[in-house]
Amino acid sequence: MSPVPPEEELPSFRRPTADDARTVAVWLFQQGERVDMNTVAARLDIGRSTLYRWVGDREKLIDHAILESIGHIWQRARHDAQGGGIDQALDAAARFMHGCIDYEPLTAFARREPNLALRVLLDPDGLVNSALQANLFRATSSAAPHLAIPPETFGVLAMTATALVWANVAAGREPDITATIGIMRTVLSAHQQAP
Repeated sequence: MSPVPPEEELPSFRRPTADDARTVAVWLFQQGERVDMNTVAARLDIGRSTLYRWVGDREKLIDHAILESIGHIWQRARHDAQGGGIDQALDAAARFMHGCIDYEPLTAFARREPNLALRVLLDPDGLVNSALQANLFRATSSAAPHLAIPPETFGVLAMTATALVWANVAAGREPDITATIGIMRTVLSAHQQAP
């Protein structure tokens, strides 16, 4: 039997990985579908126990999917932010909040599974919350480098803003982003006025 010419060789197959699981979760989330451990495991043809070992629980997988899905919203908000100093950082934050509530997959998730959405978004150790804190810190530090704001302040601001926005979205109400930015301004301005 003659060997098969290279152009007719069978394609190589590889086993799915944890990265593949995260990719499937992001894809499902961005399609507005429910990110479910059974669905992800079935799409990869792996067992649920393998999936849990790779990515942790469903909340961790959704946390990753949200972060991957909204990162571009922050980048755009930061790029388009107007003003200077604290005003620029707060404009970026407001644009980000508006962008997130206009992002249908995230809003649909918050309305479909409000308790889970709030647990994920308000997890102080979660990826989304940590990224929001870091982004607020970077935006404020670069826009107003003269301010010495303790890092834990950004944790409080991130949690407050997230709770005020997403509790309303989850309840089917319009969040008051202007009031949320007002609270953030008060906190940040207190550091500006300190001796």
